Amino acid sequence: MKKMFLMIMAIAVSAFTLTAQPQQDADKAAHKEKAEQLMVVRLQMLGEELGLTAEQAAAFDPVYREYRRAIGRVADNKAARIKKENLTNENALKVVAARLSNTINTASVKQKYLLTFAEIIEPLQIEKLYRVDDRIAREARKIAQYSNK
Repeated sequence: MKKMFLMIMAIAVSAFTLTAQPQQDADKAAHKEKAEQLMVVRLQMLGEELGLTAEQAAAFDPVYREYRRAIGRVADNKAARIKKENLTNENALKVVAARLSNTINTASVKQKYLLTFAEIIEPLQIEKLYRVDDRIAREARKIAQYSNK
């Protein structure tokens, strides 16, 4: 588990580093490749954490990929990504509003996929999925913040 987690974090660092560079064709291809590697490791990690059977894993993979794309679309709010040191009284309310909007939109996607996941995995597995997925996202954000300093 720890080895898998370290792998996902290493891939995340390289993926976030690529996003910081100008997005030329070669960079885009490399970014897509790293994003796919990250997704594969993420799926492996979740498969182990959730104890998915081969049948569950086969059904889970495309739904989870779709779910992550949906999360990415609603949580991509540049105003919410302002660093603490750049906060001012003039932009703080905008930042807080953007972060709250991200939280609401993300929760909406999770709610939407709840019954879809329930067709594939058990309720306790769904609870664990959301918990582990949030942990992975938090760790990836920490690494992104560290690598962008």
